[in-house]
This record gives sequence, structure tokens and C-alpha cells, in this order.
Amino acid sequence: MLAAAVVLFSAACDRPEHTVTDTARGVRFVVPAGWRSYDAEIRSPQGSLMTLRVYDLVEANKRFVAGLPDSLIPQLLEWAELYYIVEGEPTRTATTVAGLPATELVYSVRARKKDPPSKLIYWIVIRKTRLFVFRAGFAAEGLPIDEPVVRRVVDGWVFLGSTDETGN
Repeated sequence: MLAAAVVLFSAACDRPEHTVTDTARGVRFVVPAGWRSYDAEIRSPQGSLMTLRVYDLVEANKRFVAGLPDSLIPQLLEWAELYYIVEGEPTRTATTVAGLPATELVYSVRARKKDPPSKLIYWIVIRKTRLFVFRAGFAAEGLPIDEPVVRRVVDGWVFLGSTDETGN
């Protein structure tokens, strides 16, 4: 029985890198080796978690859409505060995801007051009539290992539905 458990555990840890094509959300991304993927989430062996939420902007409030990404920031902060103690204002950086303009917000967070600080990162991208919100929350002990891996996932992101699939 113990041998079977060891085999199952080692198989779970040795997950090879693989590509996920999510046609419902219109994205393709690479799940790093050793990470688990389920639906629109990927989780590291250290407990860090990256999620994707996609929103249709067609019927959205026009004032909200016109104010993006700023109009979304209060909701992102609220979402962050559900899981973390947020320490201060986020660092905001203009960047790109799959060749499209994006906003990156980095919050300093703690899971509990006594825990070491960690990071919560959001990437906000508008593509055509959809809003994509990537969220990466890092376990403090996994931050040094997982942050570069998550950034590679984001760097390799592809939006589906165009001839060259670059998202443009």
C-alpha cells in the first residue's frame, strides 16, 4: 500500500509540461512541469495559484468599460482582501500580454499577520469585446521559485481566434 502511494505521489510530482487550449475562454497556455491544472487554474507544488477570469464587455456598463483598467481596480482589491491581508497600494506597470497592451498590478500581501510577505499579481487585458484578468497568488515560501515560472506562462500566453493567434 505504501509503495502504491509513493508511486502515485511521484507520478503527480513528475507531471510533464503541457499545453492547454481553452476554446471557451479563447486562450492557450503552457502548464509548467510539476504544476497541476484544472479548468482556468494552475497550481504549483509550492501552493502558488494562477487563475484566469474572462468577462464579456458587450453588455457591460459603458462608463465602466471606458474607465478600464482603473474602474476594475476596486474590485481587484476586494477580491484580494478575501484571501489576503493587503499591505499598501499596488505597484502598477504598463506591459503586454500576447502582444496586447496590459496593466500589471502587484500587491504586497500576507496570508496571515504572522506570515512573511508575499505577492499577488493581476494582469488586466482587453481583447476585442472581452476582459481577461489573470491573477497569481504566491505562497510566501514558493515566491522565489514560482514567480519566474508564472511570468513565463504569461509571456507565452496566446489568445485564440485570429489567423496568427497572437491575439491582435
